[in-house]
Amino acid sequence: MKLFNQLVIMLSIFTGILVSSIMVLNFKSATEFAQNQLYTDSVNTAHWLGLSLSMIPNRSDVATMEAMINAIFDSGYYERIALIDVDGNEIYVRENKLQVHEVPQWFINTVTITNETMSSDIMIEWSRFGSLEVRGHTGHAYRQLYMAMMDLIKTFALISVAGFIVLYILLSISLNALERIRKQAEAVIDNEFIIEEKLPFTSEFRSVMNAMNAMVAKVKDIFDRENETLRHYQELLYKDTETKLYNRRYLVAKLPDYLHADTVLSSGVYAMFSFEGLDRFKKEYGYETYSRFMSGFVDNLDEAFVTFNHALIARLNENDFMVVVPSSLLLDIGKQTEKVMLQIRQSIENVDKKLTNQIVVGCSVGNYTASDTLKTLFSRADHAVTQAKAEENFFTNIDQTDDDTLVLGREEWRNELLESMEDGRLLLGFQPVVESLNGQIRVLHEEVLLRLLDKAGKIHTGGYFLPIAASLGLADTIDRYMIYTVLERLKEQTDPVPLALNLSCDFVKQQSNRDWLFERLDIFHRRKKTVLRFEVTNTVAINESGAVQMLATMLKSFGYRFGIDHFVLPESGADYLQSIRPDYIRSNATYLEDMLYDTDTGNARGSLNNLVQSLGISIIAMNIEEEQQVDELKALGITRFQGTYIAPVELHE
Repeated sequence: MKLFNQLVIMLSIFTGILVSSIMVLNFKSATEFAQNQLYTDSVNTAHWLGLSLSMIPNRSDVATMEAMINAIFDSGYYERIALIDVDGNEIYVRENKLQVHEVPQWFINTVTITNETMSSDIMIEWSRFGSLEVRGHTGHAYRQLYMAMMDLIKTFALISVAGFIVLYILLSISLNALERIRKQAEAVIDNEFIIEEKLPFTSEFRSVMNAMNAMVAKVKDIFDRENETLRHYQELLYKDTETKLYNRRYLVAKLPDYLHADTVLSSGVYAMFSFEGLDRFKKEYGYETYSRFMSGFVDNLDEAFVTFNHALIARLNENDFMVVVPSSLLLDIGKQTEKVMLQIRQSIENVDKKLTNQIVVGCSVGNYTASDTLKTLFSRADHAVTQAKAEENFFTNIDQTDDDTLVLGREEWRNELLESMEDGRLLLGFQPVVESLNGQIRVLHEEVLLRLLDKAGKIHTGGYFLPIAASLGLADTIDRYMIYTVLERLKEQTDPVPLALNLSCDFVKQQSNRDWLFERLDIFHRRKKTVLRFEVTNTVAINESGAVQMLATMLKSFGYRFGIDHFVLPESGADYLQSIRPDYIRSNATYLEDMLYDTDTGNARGSLNNLVQSLGISIIAMNIEEEQQVDELKALGITRFQGTYIAPVELHE
C-alpha cells in the first residue's frame, strides 16, 4: 500500500475518532440540557398553574379551572395536565399522544428522554382542594435534539471535507518529493541517470534526495569514465595515427560482420588503393607536403563514399588503403574510384608533375560475397591491384567476375522474392545462443535466419538475397513475412525455445511497420506468453536511435527482450545504449578479444564489461568458429556464445 494511502487512512481514523467523540459529547450535553429544560418547564408550570388555580374564590367554579388548564395545554409543550381532587379522582384531564412528524422514529427509539410527572397542591379558602399533575411533551425535546444532531453532522462533515482537502494538498506536496525519489530510483534500475535539481523542503526527504543524487552522479560518472576510456582505447587500437582512418586491425575485426551469411552487409563491393614511392616523396618534398597530400586523399575518399551506407574505409599499411561498401553495385563503386584516382593524379601534379613518374598508384575494384573469407578477399584484392599497377599508372582494375547474385534482373528478383513468400519457399533457419557456466551449457534462445529455396531446389543463405531485397525495397515486407511465420509457428508449440528476430532498417524506421507489429504482438501475447527477442544491427541503432528507442519500449511493454546485433562502439561513444537500453548486445568474437584483452599487460580490460554492466546489458560473442575462442573469451568474462562451433544453422520442419 502506498505511503499516501497509509497516511490518509491513519489520519482518517484519527479524525473520525476525534470527531465522533466530540459529537457524542456535544450530543450528550444537548440531551442533558433538553432533559433539564423539560423537567424545569414541568415543575414551573405545575407550581405556577397550581398557584393560579388556588386564586379562584369559588371551589365549584370548575369551568374557570378548565379554561385556565386549556390555555396552558394548548401551547403544545405538554403531554398531560390533570386536575385531581383530594380523593384522587380526576376532575379534568388533557392529554396529547407523543407524535413528532419532523423526527424519524429510529431517532426516538434510540434516544431515551426521561419524562417525569410533576404535581402541585391546590389550596382554596385555606383548605386543600386537590392537586395538579403536569407532564411535559418530549416531542419538542426530540425535535431540538434531532436538529442539533443534524447541525453537528453538517458542521463536522464540512470541517472533515475541508480538512481532507487541506490534508490531501499538504500530503501531495510533501510526498511529491518521495515520488520523485521513487522515479529516480526506478530510472537507475532502467539505466537512466536523473539528477533531481528541485530539493524538497522536508529535511528528511531532502537528505534522501541528496543521497540519491550523489549515487546517481557516481553511477553516471562510472559510465562516462568507462565510455571515454573505451573510446580512447578503441581509437588507439583501431585508428591510424597519421590519417585517422581505421587500420588493418579494425578491418580484420569488422569484416567478419560484413561477411556474415545472413545480413544485407554480406555482399557488396571492395576497392583497394595502393601506392608506391611514398617514402621517396616524403624524403624529397618534406613531411608537411606529404601530410597535405595524404590529408587531401583521405578527404577525397570520404567525399566519394559518404553517400554509401555502411561504407568502411581503412588504411592497411603505409601504402595500401581499402574501402568496403556493402549492398552496392560494382559499376557505381567503379565510377567513384576512378574519380578518386583522377583527384590523386591532380594532387600529385600540383606538387610536381615529375612525381607522376615516380609515384605509382593502382586501384582494384571487385565484388565480395558471404562465401568469401578474409584471406581470400585480401588475396584477390592484392592480386588485382598488383595487376592494375603493372598495367599503367593511375589505372583502375574492375573485376566483374563472381557477381552471381545479379544474374537475374531487378524485376526477376522482385518476382522471385514475392513468389518465394507466397509459395512458402522462404524458410526459417535457427541457430542457438548458449550460456556456458560451471561446465554446463544452457540454450538462451535461437536466432531466426532466413533461407531461400529456389525453384531448382537449392537452398541459399540470407546473404544471397537480402542485399537485393533491400535494394528493391522489400526488406520490411520480408520482415513481416518472417514475423507472421514465426508467430504462427509458436502458436502450435506448447513450450517453445525463445526466438530472436532481426529487424531491418526499413522495417524499424516506418511507423506503419511498428504499428503493425504492435497489433500482431498484442493479439499473440493475449494467447501465449512466449518470450521473444527482437534485434537490430548496431548501425540501425545509431542512425535510427529515435525509432529504435520507441520500438524497444513497445517490445518491453510485452515483456519481450531487445538486443543490438554486430555491436561495435562508435566514435561518438556508447551514449545511445543509455537511451535505447537493450537487454543484450551481440558482438564479433575478434572484436571482443581486442576490446577485453590488454596486449601490453596481458590482463583483461574491464572497461567494456563495466560499461555494459552499469546499464544492465549482457554480452553475446558471435561468429565463434573454434574452441580456443570460447576458452579465451571465458577468461575475459564472456559466458554467452553463438557460432558454427557452438551449433550450425538448422532448418526445422
